[in-house]
Amino acid sequence: MNQLGQIIAQKLESIEQSARHALRDVEAIRGVCMGYAAAMSDFKTPPPPQPYHSSNGFQEIVSEPAIVGKTVAEIIEEVKKLIIELKIKGSVREHRDGLIKFTSTAFGCVYGRTKEEIEEKLKEKIKQFNKNNKSSKDKKTKVASPLLSEFYRTDYLPFKIREGRNAKTIEGYECRIRFIKKSKFDKPLNWYKAQEIENFLYSFPEPRKRQIMRGFLNNLFTRAVTASQIKINPCSTVVKPKHKQGQGTAFSFKELNEFITTLAAYPHLSYNDKCYFIFCLLVGTRRDEALTVSVDDVDFQNKILHIRGTKTAGSNRDVPLTPIVEKLLLSLGIKSGRYFKSMSEAKADICFRKVWEKEKGHKLHDLRHTYGTIQICAAKQDVKTVSLLLGHSGVEMTLKTYTHPEQLDKGTFLRGDLSDADKMTIYKRQHDEILQIIEKFICGDSD
Repeated sequence: MNQLGQIIAQKLESIEQSARHALRDVEAIRGVCMGYAAAMSDFKTPPPPQPYHSSNGFQEIVSEPAIVGKTVAEIIEEVKKLIIELKIKGSVREHRDGLIKFTSTAFGCVYGRTKEEIEEKLKEKIKQFNKNNKSSKDKKTKVASPLLSEFYRTDYLPFKIREGRNAKTIEGYECRIRFIKKSKFDKPLNWYKAQEIENFLYSFPEPRKRQIMRGFLNNLFTRAVTASQIKINPCSTVVKPKHKQGQGTAFSFKELNEFITTLAAYPHLSYNDKCYFIFCLLVGTRRDEALTVSVDDVDFQNKILHIRGTKTAGSNRDVPLTPIVEKLLLSLGIKSGRYFKSMSEAKADICFRKVWEKEKGHKLHDLRHTYGTIQICAAKQDVKTVSLLLGHSGVEMTLKTYTHPEQLDKGTFLRGDLSDADKMTIYKRQHDEILQIIEKFICGDSD
């Protein structure tokens, strides 16, 4: 009998030990579940129920009672009044497990068991919302920046005028701004990106135009950085478009003879328009400089001709009024205003190409190259004097471009049996022959 009692006692002890282990496992699983629920739901987790020991030694769990004193419907009404007081919009309804759920487009979902709990969470969300909204407004205020065209008009253009840019250069700026606006590429300065600028430049089919526009934008953005409108020049990383610029050359005496003869006989140009090209050759002006020459620029008494430079302010200059140039201007019969009123930039290029076909080489600007080369290599003027007559800023350009006697007469230049003095005599004689052809043209058409 005693042996049977011992066996029963051992069994009971084993069962009690297993029950304790099972109870610990249940409590651990419940703790994990409550932690997951707290992480997934926006509500305060009530304190876990407290176990107590029964008289038989086992732990028993007693759940806390639900909210006492107010019904769910009453809490919902309190929350509705709360959202009216807070001046926010949203809906309130009962959620599972006795929770109250507030839903709003601005604040999302808020859960709670009491009006006080929901109010606390809502106020925190409102505070965060207002903070984010203020940050967004401040950011937009900082982003404000003038349009490129506005900055050009109010800052860049006045700055360039103060630097002494002439009217022709300013006209070029205006043309580029008009094109930018027409292309809908005008936007706040700090919106421009390097890739966008590059794409815009390559919308130009001509490399030279890409190069000019890139230079304009780069200068403008550099000025914007100086004026603290932007921090970085977006054009600084845009690769400068490549443009193979052909070096101008002088007409040879043979070509010059042909050009003047063809020009004089050309039936579709007026005498005034023909004289425009002769004037460019005799004075060495740039295309646009010759267009601006007016009666007021000529001092017939002191034999001085004023040239209004169109490249830089420093290219304004006075040059000698030679007898043949004086005769040409008087033959036009102009009493006031510009001498070459009927000619324009575009017309000048087109008419030159009609008289002298492209296949023969040379462009209108080469008449200026011819003048400079003749003055140095045939008339034996010193380089400094010719540089001043051409309106160059220094003698470097003059030396580089206008000291090529081989362009005037390659055959004479290469003759080894002639001294430099003999070659100079030949160049001078050929130049005199050209002047005689021009004088004959002036006298013949002016009578």
